[in-house]
Amino acid sequence: MKRLALLLAVLPGAAQAHAFKTGADSYGAFLEGAGVILAYPGLILPLATLAVALALWKTEGMVAAWPAFLIGQVIGMALAPLVGIWAALIPLAFGLVLGALAAIVSLDRISGAMPVFAGLMGAAVMAAALEGHGVAEIGIAIRLGLFVAANIATAAIAGVVRVILERWDGDIPRIGARVAASWLTAILVLYLAFSVAGPAA
Repeated sequence: MKRLALLLAVLPGAAQAHAFKTGADSYGAFLEGAGVILAYPGLILPLATLAVALALWKTEGMVAAWPAFLIGQVIGMALAPLVGIWAALIPLAFGLVLGALAAIVSLDRISGAMPVFAGLMGAAVMAAALEGHGVAEIGIAIRLGLFVAANIATAAIAGVVRVILERWDGDIPRIGARVAASWLTAILVLYLAFSVAGPAA
């Protein structure tokens, strides 16, 4: 029953652009932007996958990749007016690849690629979150909410994984983190498949 509930929770409907409200005060607009990141599985799951991968990469993985992650988010916001509905699939695809790598590969072997992955994920998430919306359409408060939520969520998850890896010695915590990465990958496979297939006729 729990597995069925989890599956139903991650089943998406048809991919569509986020419709932001107009006329909200700054605080409400900020919360709306943050809510898009935190409540939409197609964005928060890839970010969680990135966080686990960065924590597995090295102790200060999040800190090392953060500049690229930030730059990617700015680029993604700039590109958002130019992308179509297909942009919703890109974070899922990046998350799937990154999760698979984190589950089966020693990430220090691809150390140079990790900041690049972080930058690409930042760009993909922001482009998908703001898909089709021009610069003048979305206020600063909403953009700030997206930006803050993406960074805090990713840093918090990476921090939790890092603490677990540091607190307990041995291979079991690292194996557990790899298992978590594999679970996230499996969820992303399902989510991506249903997103591509669309709703049943």
